[in-house]
Amino acid sequence: MRCVPEQKNGRGVRMIIAALLIGGGILYAVPHAAQAAGIRVISWLFDLLTIGCVVGAVFVLVRYQMTSFQYIIRTKRETEDSGLLTAYAEGVRLNAADLPPEMLDFVVIRSQGARPGAMECVLGLEQLTAAVPLRRSKADGVTKAMLRDHYAADGYIYYDYTVTPRPDDALGLVFIDGNRYVGVVIEPDEAMRAYFTQLKPGGLNAGRM
Repeated sequence: MRCVPEQKNGRGVRMIIAALLIGGGILYAVPHAAQAAGIRVISWLFDLLTIGCVVGAVFVLVRYQMTSFQYIIRTKRETEDSGLLTAYAEGVRLNAADLPPEMLDFVVIRSQGARPGAMECVLGLEQLTAAVPLRRSKADGVTKAMLRDHYAADGYIYYDYTVTPRPDDALGLVFIDGNRYVGVVIEPDEAMRAYFTQLKPGGLNAGRM
């Protein structure tokens, strides 16, 4: 099973980049205009703010316009090597979702620009403890902050692999990795979302030890 999320707010991202660049240009011009008017200002402060705007615009461009992800559910290498895959198939082509979680890995591949993608994470599905739909605000449901706070006492880190800033339909996956929890935030399609939520129903209570 494979999913490539699409940017759902490209116009908003472009507006953020434009606003940062325009703001940077205005901030850069302020000391020169003030000097021409005989007004003393702290020029280095405006230079610093200008650099901050440019760096912010570059970050948004790279993170939300030039970066793409692939989410993949695939068989473990040891499963393929052991011959279990053949035993399960019995002459019938299998979808990865038809196999037990113990035989599967969840993989995220990140690509930037024209460069080939690289694996960001590989987590065994047998380690999955919760699949939680995430929302922007507490009024709408569970947020990333709420998910983090829920697992923080047991050790929790998370990675955001979404392509849309503050998406409305993100899914938080929580895995046990050694003696801590690892959260992975993704924007799956309907098939992958259904797979994960059926595999680990129950929201935040599903993964407590």
